[in-house]
Amino acid sequence: MIFLMKMIFSKYPFLRITFFFALGIVGYHYLGESVLISWIGLTALILTYTLLAFKDSFKFQFVLSLLTFCILFGLGSQRLKSFKGEKRPDHLLNTAHSIEAYKAVVVDAPEEKGQTIRLKLEIYGIYDGQGWQQASGFVSVYLAREKAQDLIYGDLLYVSGRPVLTDPPANPGEFNYRGYLIYNRIHHQQFVGEDFQVIGHSTPNWLMAQSITLRSYCTERITNLINDEYARGVALALVLGVKDDLQDDLIRAFSATGAMHVLAVSGLHVGIIYAIVFLLLKALGLSRKKYRWLLAAVSIFILWGYAMLTGLSPSVLRAVTMFTFVALGRAMFRHGSIYNTLAASAMALLLYNPYLIMSVGFQLSYLAVFGIVYLQPKLYALVTVRHKIMDKIWAITCVSIAAQLATAPLSMLYFHQFPTYFLLSNLVVIPAAFVILLGGVALLVFSAVPVISTTLGWLLTKFVVGVNALVIWLSKIPGSKIEGIHLSIIDTWLVYALIVFFILLVVRKRIVYLKLALGVAACFAFSQWAQFRDFSITREFSVLDVSNASVLDLRNGFDTRLYADSAFMANDDKQRFHLLPKRRSSGSAIRLKDDRLALPRVDLAFGYMTVFNGHAITVIDKSIPQHFNPGVPIKTDHLVLSANAVTDLRQVTSRFKFKELILDTSNSWFIDSKLMKQSQELQLNCHSVRQNGYYSKVWRNNL
Repeated sequence: MIFLMKMIFSKYPFLRITFFFALGIVGYHYLGESVLISWIGLTALILTYTLLAFKDSFKFQFVLSLLTFCILFGLGSQRLKSFKGEKRPDHLLNTAHSIEAYKAVVVDAPEEKGQTIRLKLEIYGIYDGQGWQQASGFVSVYLAREKAQDLIYGDLLYVSGRPVLTDPPANPGEFNYRGYLIYNRIHHQQFVGEDFQVIGHSTPNWLMAQSITLRSYCTERITNLINDEYARGVALALVLGVKDDLQDDLIRAFSATGAMHVLAVSGLHVGIIYAIVFLLLKALGLSRKKYRWLLAAVSIFILWGYAMLTGLSPSVLRAVTMFTFVALGRAMFRHGSIYNTLAASAMALLLYNPYLIMSVGFQLSYLAVFGIVYLQPKLYALVTVRHKIMDKIWAITCVSIAAQLATAPLSMLYFHQFPTYFLLSNLVVIPAAFVILLGGVALLVFSAVPVISTTLGWLLTKFVVGVNALVIWLSKIPGSKIEGIHLSIIDTWLVYALIVFFILLVVRKRIVYLKLALGVAACFAFSQWAQFRDFSITREFSVLDVSNASVLDLRNGFDTRLYADSAFMANDDKQRFHLLPKRRSSGSAIRLKDDRLALPRVDLAFGYMTVFNGHAITVIDKSIPQHFNPGVPIKTDHLVLSANAVTDLRQVTSRFKFKELILDTSNSWFIDSKLMKQSQELQLNCHSVRQNGYYSKVWRNNL
């Protein structure tokens, strides 16, 4: 394996440069200053490398390789440190505690989130109670929709209040939104509501402002010409990258069939644009050697024009940059390496934004392209198809298999599912994406011509409705996806190693790769067993941290039972976000209908009682009747107070004898604070989920 990596790096030098630079970024992100090489140290390393390179380079080959790694690693670390800007004295991380108000500029397009509008603001001034000071840093804010609906990119705002640090995941396995924001250099958030004023307007980036304006205009044109809400949502997402109108059930259908990549404007869409431009120019005779720079210039101009059309979204910028390097590579080196070209484009992107290495889209895009470039020709060559249409189907199938092999482990790590019918869905959605993208662009071009635009809008609507229906039908076929997959990062690397060794076995036909593959498979099996072994021999009673909800989850081994209020039981989105990640990581049922843990339950006038692992659990979610006065206090191990049913602990201390008191998040902040203070005065063992976070009690089964 080491020999293989050395051979690849020597043949494709940009892969080495980009790989080591990316390692420096990742190393600094996780290990901080401990791995940082100072600029003085980097200068010394560069000078040493230069001196040795002028001598016998073969003699010092190992030293030069080591110096190359250290220099690129150090440059990657320094680039991330500079990009984050957290060490600046005026950064928000160092000044947020004293803020009473601040001034900021809107640096991204507003996003509608229900009854609020989310904005990314860049702060440039703070008021600390004594005066205004210069400041830096970003904050994510939520504003009242009625007052903020007219805000645009570049507006200057005066905001009252103090932003707070974003919260870590509230429950086990939950999506790390805090980490996601950090990758966008956002450490703080604030619910502002109406406590803001527009104080002016500026243009942080003229090109971005024009692009957002252009996308808003195009969005309005498509919205007016496509009446069906499902078709409109897909058309806007696929053509312009606007996902606000996508329906949740349609998103789940596309995700279940492995076609979700079509709804995110990225490499597929930019690749279609590039292929169309290339074929058109080739038909005009401009693909000959003497026209190669003209071909590259026209291609790049059209690609960046399309990027402007989509609001210069990060995913489109990644893809356009990638294909820009491909176009330049074809012009400069007719027979150059596509791997070097792709690595060079990745390096350019990481120099611009080093945190892109942490982006799921960045990782999946490059893996998919590398997979297609390497595997698709080999798969396509396995079968010779003479029928023209069948040959096209086989070509698309090979592309789907190659991309899926390259991205499947990472997709399972992030999304915890695998679409079993991805071959069928991609046979539909890839050609459909081609048609919808062309139709959408044509619709925009002729939007000012009533008869043509109306006809195109009607045709595009009918086509998208048909595609949606087919995708939804595929998603409802039994076994359309494998759910509940839980991989660790180590597991993901092991799966990739297994895929690589099997590919090498097929390509090189050496038995050593089979042995290595079997060894990796054994390691993967052991890793999975080690992860889930503890869950198989333990029992857990937990109360989840879900805003304004009462959620109790009980687990015996892999069997589970949920007790929750009716609002949570009816909210699939909250279940997917808060509950299912916890269950998935423990190997439990991810669908409530699959709960198999049978527990006794007694419904009471003020709540219910159950027994789990020999421990009585009583939940009070209704007011206790005044006439309820047992002669002897009811014994219970865990007493859970919910829904503001108890406003004074004296209501329960005289009626119940309990070991532990738990306040779930369905209690208001005022009641929760009052009861916590009272529990301290009464010296009760009390856990507030609102204040102390997720509650868990684990017992190990007797073996």
